[in-house]
Amino acid sequence: MSSIRFALPKGSLEKKTRAFLERAGIEPKGYADGTRGYRPELGIEGVQTKMMRPQEIPYMLQAGYFDLGISGIDWYFESEASANVEDLVDLGFGRVDIVLCVSDKWQEVRSAEHLFAKFVDSTGTQPLRIWTEYLNLTEMLIRQYTDLEPSLYSPYTRLGVARSGASPVAIFHSFGATESKPPEDGEAIVDNTETGSTLRANGLKIVHKVLEGSTAHLLANRRALRNRDKRAAIQRVREKLAAAAPTPFEEAPAFGHI
Repeated sequence: MSSIRFALPKGSLEKKTRAFLERAGIEPKGYADGTRGYRPELGIEGVQTKMMRPQEIPYMLQAGYFDLGISGIDWYFESEASANVEDLVDLGFGRVDIVLCVSDKWQEVRSAEHLFAKFVDSTGTQPLRIWTEYLNLTEMLIRQYTDLEPSLYSPYTRLGVARSGASPVAIFHSFGATESKPPEDGEAIVDNTETGSTLRANGLKIVHKVLEGSTAHLLANRRALRNRDKRAAIQRVREKLAAAAPTPFEEAPAFGHI
């Protein structure tokens, strides 16, 4: 029997993931307990674990460097990983919404339609600047409401910096503190929020939900699922986590649902 590699989230989902694992009857050692290592132990035969940022886990699964992982479904969609990564179980914790926000002083902007119309249909020279970590989800949003190719400002040339310049809509790659960008450096943001309190504290209001109800999910590399030597270990983890997951009572997260 081959061992499998299981990526556990580090950061915002860490403590909630540990609590969920404990509810599933798993006692993790070296995870969310104050230690500084990155390779916790779950005590499950044939399972090796490592901590990764939630943003990294779907594309590391997609590339085949891990067999299983826990990440937010928002990062699964953002990574466009569905061709090589299967969504196994909605674990039900870490719920956030991915939202489009503008200044709360813009009384006339109450929806995504209003926002894009305000800039795309105007004759002004100032583009609509949207700051976000969710580059792909934001581009999908723009294409949902316009026929534009957005400019993209990012230090990663492979992501298309050459597109920057002419479009009336521009995506700016944010590396954190996204809510601080408007109004001086941007007109809107796409970000995740649990309660909306940080957004309100920074003078922002939600005008559209890009992805509602994103939660942590157990994800798997599709090739690993077909590997007979790995199947038993994957199934052991899946059964334990599925038994602790809440019974689904809502539809799956949807794009553009407000």
